[in-house]
Amino acid sequence: MKHVHMESSDGIYNITLNRPEVHNALNEQMISELTSCFKTVAKDKFAMSVYLRGAGPSFCAGGDLNWMKASMKLTLAKNIKDAQKLSDMYETIFRCPVPVVAVVHGSVMGGGVGLTAVCDIVAAESETRFCLSEVKLGLVPSIISPYVLRKVPESHARGLMLTAEIFKAPRAQSLNLVHFYGTAADCEAFAKEKLTFISQNGPEALRVTKDLIQKIMTSTWPVSRKTTVQTIAQRRVSKEGQEGMKAFFEKRRPQWRKG
Repeated sequence: MKHVHMESSDGIYNITLNRPEVHNALNEQMISELTSCFKTVAKDKFAMSVYLRGAGPSFCAGGDLNWMKASMKLTLAKNIKDAQKLSDMYETIFRCPVPVVAVVHGSVMGGGVGLTAVCDIVAAESETRFCLSEVKLGLVPSIISPYVLRKVPESHARGLMLTAEIFKAPRAQSLNLVHFYGTAADCEAFAKEKLTFISQNGPEALRVTKDLIQKIMTSTWPVSRKTTVQTIAQRRVSKEGQEGMKAFFEKRRPQWRKG
């Protein structure tokens, strides 16, 4: 891959946006590569987590200028096709079956905010600059809006989307967009601690939990209640659930725990 670097070790996929010369701005190829990476993770039954970062001065400064300029010459039909690929990338990351932990820094603009929003756990360097910048260009934060609105309270999201104002990590944390902020070293330590916690958990339970959250967030209350009852009952009789409970009562490590 040209714009995204991926490697895996002990169930952890390290995925790095790798266009540092343009602050990891999204273009058609990077969108395709990111989608491919997360589809690979989804197919790997031994995957436990993803660690997402950006190389260079920024995590992701939004859309690539040349890519945006090219879209001006496309027909409506071709723009819809192009936008669908971007939407597919965000949805693939959002529905990744294992936890996605990210560290963001530098400029996180437009689509970069979208990438932040589709991750499960996010740390931001203190001076990170966030901006839902689309309206400055006469555009709309359309594709990323469902993901941003799942994290940022609607009233605040409205303000940020309509003003395109820049805000930093402390406010991003207060708005639930990120979970932690600090120095680069602090963020690295935070992310690795979370990845360690995740690695100690039941592999199937992680996937079922992520799927459960998705179902509850998109279901009516009666359907959600039925889903929760069925899910816990199934986990109690599952091989992994049985092993986890036995290990707890026998005061030993479950079979999936290493070391």
